[in-house]
Amino acid sequence: MLTPLQKKFKDLCMYLGSNNKALYGALTIAASKGVLRPTFTMMDKKQDRESRVYTAFREGLTGAVAFVSYLATNAVVEKLATSLAKKTNHLKDLPKMQSTLSLITVSLTALFIIPGICNMATKPLLNFFNGNKKDKQPKNPISDVGNSVQPVKSVNFGNYNRMNVYHINNFYNSGMKIGGV
Repeated sequence: MLTPLQKKFKDLCMYLGSNNKALYGALTIAASKGVLRPTFTMMDKKQDRESRVYTAFREGLTGAVAFVSYLATNAVVEKLATSLAKKTNHLKDLPKMQSTLSLITVSLTALFIIPGICNMATKPLLNFFNGNKKDKQPKNPISDVGNSVQPVKSVNFGNYNRMNVYHINNFYNSGMKIGGV
């Protein structure tokens, strides 16, 4: 004899077992990663704030993009499987076709579509949410000196052509060294 709680649990397990799709697991993982990873990243006080914000934003964006991408690609796959089953007269095998194509699509989406979208969207979106702050370029201390540095004057010893001297010195000091210095 089953208690009401055991009966509900059995019914839930039977329903999930009969409607098992790769999409359900992928959506669960995407949603939990999209919420939990940014939360734990922001709680890590050992890292500097900018690094935590970027990592948390990237993880949250990846979770959101993954969730939407999985839903969109699964809808396309179901239509594709239906039309494929009709063309090949295998309507009785439609659930198997949908399941197989769904698994393949979830894998390909995780490999190509999600990273591609995230790589294109992370930097512009992060700049947008940070108030369009431009990346700060480090100042070059040499260029800030201005006119205080005097140019080096070349000295001409006995009408030597500077290019020829440079060429000869470079010629003898280049190439493979054998033996000594």
